[in-house]
Amino acid sequence: MSDTRVTAERVVVDPARLVRPELRALPAYRLAKAGPCRWKLDQNESPWEPRQRVKNAAARTLRREPWNRYPEVDALRLRERLGALNGVPADGVLLGNGSNELLQLALLALAAPGREVLSTEPSFGLYRAMIATAGALPRFLRGGSLAALPMAELLAEVARDPRRPVVLCAPNNPTGAAPSVEEIDALLGALEAPLLLDNAYGELCRFDYRPLLARHPHLVIFRTLSKVWALAGERVGYLLGAPALVRELAKVKLPYNLSRPATTIALATLADDVEVARRIRLIAARREQWRALLAAAGLEVLPSEATFLLVRCGSLERAGRLEAALLAESVRVRDFGHVAGLEGCMRITVGPGGALRAVARALRGFVAATGDGR
Repeated sequence: MSDTRVTAERVVVDPARLVRPELRALPAYRLAKAGPCRWKLDQNESPWEPRQRVKNAAARTLRREPWNRYPEVDALRLRERLGALNGVPADGVLLGNGSNELLQLALLALAAPGREVLSTEPSFGLYRAMIATAGALPRFLRGGSLAALPMAELLAEVARDPRRPVVLCAPNNPTGAAPSVEEIDALLGALEAPLLLDNAYGELCRFDYRPLLARHPHLVIFRTLSKVWALAGERVGYLLGAPALVRELAKVKLPYNLSRPATTIALATLADDVEVARRIRLIAARREQWRALLAAAGLEVLPSEATFLLVRCGSLERAGRLEAALLAESVRVRDFGHVAGLEGCMRITVGPGGALRAVARALRGFVAATGDGR
């Protein structure tokens, strides 16, 4: 079909057709429309805000700083703090407006137009759009189980052509699965291209991939302050990599991509690391409590290394009944029934005690209404 039509007065262009065809074909990222709820367990946010003392410290700093001036172009203090936290030099850290911005930036720099980028599915829904935006071709591999990433299939693909970049989510969103350090080490040993490791939930994972940076300069790890650090509203992400590679990636990054308030709030929050470490331990302990509660209601709950649990209800109809029971208790979760391979599945963020009690009430009603819960 033509992109234009001619009228008596002028040529009329369909503006949507000005966009590259492969990008037009992508679905838009959106959440289901929903009203207010008391317990918001659909976006993997922290159950708690930063402490008031952290907010007060950031506010005092912001009142002293000039708002009419641009922020630091390289945010050196924040990079130094994050480098110390992760055991890497400051010049091995790059900051972004969320880790997604940095992953997109890395793909723009490292993925060759018209060449394949490997990943797995089901996984984070934006990867296809990011790869297509870079002009590359997504090749997504699927394993036989949601409980583990398809590492054998991925290794076989790398053996066939080791020059293709790999994007891997570990722990994986939305399944919660994570490969071992040994599996990632083996993948890196076979790979001649970058491994972009999305480690947004790394603080909750028993596998720490950061020591691999010292042996594998083609590894890039992406992390965020949006999850356990409770700064989802500030959009502060960072990547860790070999300084020589980070210097090249910094050339692609737009200047001043992190605002002065975001940088100031991040520094104040990172100073409260002892409290955040306590909260991380608490979420990890509660994750098992939530898993046991959901499993007792006859639901299949996948093992998770993240801040959430993927629940398989068995059918779309049964998942709908459970979601309705949760909404009746003012609990919102993320429905994944529209995603291939995740039919009848929903993702539930581990929440505070009040949310757990609300979910318990919903599950009692769900089981009572369906007999054995099925």
